[in-house]
Amino acid sequence: MNVSQTVYELWNIFMRRVWVVLFVGTVGITGSVFVAYVVPPVYEAQGTILVESQQIPSELAGSTVTQSAVERLEVIKQLLRTRDNMIRLINDLNLYADRTDLTLTEKIDLLRDAMVIRPITIDDRRRRARDTIISAFTVNVTYTDPLRVTQIANALVTTALDQNLQTRTRQASETLSFFNDEESRLFDQLTQVEAELTQFKRDNENALPDSLGFRRTELSRLIDNDLLIDRRILELEEERGALQAQLAISADLQAETSPEERLLRQLEAELVQKSAIFSEDHREVRSLTARIAALQAQTPADRTAAEGGAQVDAKTSGRIGAIQRQIDLIATQIVLLQDQKTVLATQRSEIEESIARTPGVEMNLNQLDRRLTELKEQYQVAVRKRALAETGERLEINQQAERFEIIEQPVQPEEPISPNRPKIVIMGSAATVGLALGLAFLLELINPVIRSAEQLERRLELRPMAVIPYVRTRSERFARGVRIVSFLLIVAIGIPAILFLLDEYYLPLEVIGTKIAEKSGLDEIFRAVESRF
Repeated sequence: MNVSQTVYELWNIFMRRVWVVLFVGTVGITGSVFVAYVVPPVYEAQGTILVESQQIPSELAGSTVTQSAVERLEVIKQLLRTRDNMIRLINDLNLYADRTDLTLTEKIDLLRDAMVIRPITIDDRRRRARDTIISAFTVNVTYTDPLRVTQIANALVTTALDQNLQTRTRQASETLSFFNDEESRLFDQLTQVEAELTQFKRDNENALPDSLGFRRTELSRLIDNDLLIDRRILELEEERGALQAQLAISADLQAETSPEERLLRQLEAELVQKSAIFSEDHREVRSLTARIAALQAQTPADRTAAEGGAQVDAKTSGRIGAIQRQIDLIATQIVLLQDQKTVLATQRSEIEESIARTPGVEMNLNQLDRRLTELKEQYQVAVRKRALAETGERLEINQQAERFEIIEQPVQPEEPISPNRPKIVIMGSAATVGLALGLAFLLELINPVIRSAEQLERRLELRPMAVIPYVRTRSERFARGVRIVSFLLIVAIGIPAILFLLDEYYLPLEVIGTKIAEKSGLDEIFRAVESRF
């Protein structure tokens, strides 16, 4: 089969299904024109906001808001898209007033979809996404009314500026409040630790490490004094013993019948005492030795000796009294020295106990000192940071830190951005024509009958001698008429009856129609037609 035969057969198919093609094409093209006409126009308004850097050098006055512009822009996006903000815009601008079929949530979703915030970044591929520098950003809004879309865009731009200012001011204020509280807390802790340290030093005044050297020196002095007292007590006891010996000798001499014997005993006692102190060659020792020897050489009958013995007896009585007084005095001195020794022992015990307590006191004191030093450092850091926070808050209040500035105010659009009506008509018409031709070809495939001599020759490979056209009989024509009448009766009677039964026994037809329109999307077309006409 050559090309001319193919074109001829396609032409025959088109001519046989020309009414189908014309009907589908007419309906489709009409529908495309209708849709292109009734689709409401969509307008777009755009505002541009500049991210202006801090006016004062950060080395001189730094801001306490550490969020980057990217992070704050994301926060502002979320704040602008909050339900409360959407409801406020819908109520203030009376948006979607003609869409009574929409719920409040659906209106909010439509408004959220209509707004887009696009950042304008500095192109630097070496930077990470989080560190991207934003120089500006745009707020785009689409809506079917040019006045409303401008109002929405202006409202969003204003809200973005207010939200940025409030966010930065709030962060700066919260930072300052935090460091104020931190400074107060550290000051209270510092005061408490200082009070604890003072009370600890007062309670352990005798065991502080600063006086350890003095207490050790004092302990050495007490030990030396104790040794001196012991030595002095020993000397006094020796002296008392000697005096007691003299007293005993004197008493024995006084008790003897012979004065010579009493004198001899007395001299012997003195000799014992002097010998304990002086050497044998001492003058007093030699004198006493000579006198004792002389007394021993005398006879009891000698008168001169008797008279000397009487004198010695008188002297002995006086000497006994003196020795007793010396013994009592020495006893008193020994008691005083023992009392002094007791006092020294008490002082020594206290000093030794304080010296033993000093390492523990020093450990606790060091802990308190370290705690006090740490708190002082933390307090100084908090004071410095509070001063920086005050500076940052003043920067935000005076709007001298990084801020948003409008460089392009949203203006009312003159032309819609959509729909592209010629494009809709062209694309819809092309699609309709293609559908019509495809439907015609499909009908031919469904009913594959031989309709021409060329098809017969191609199928049977035989050339026909003659071609007799198909002629319908009367009965066939009658049957065809019956089918057409039956179809018309069904359409005219059956469909209304079915609709009547549905309306009476199932659901009202209005409710069914509304549900079908919502499911199929026809309600959108109906609303578009209503708004257009």
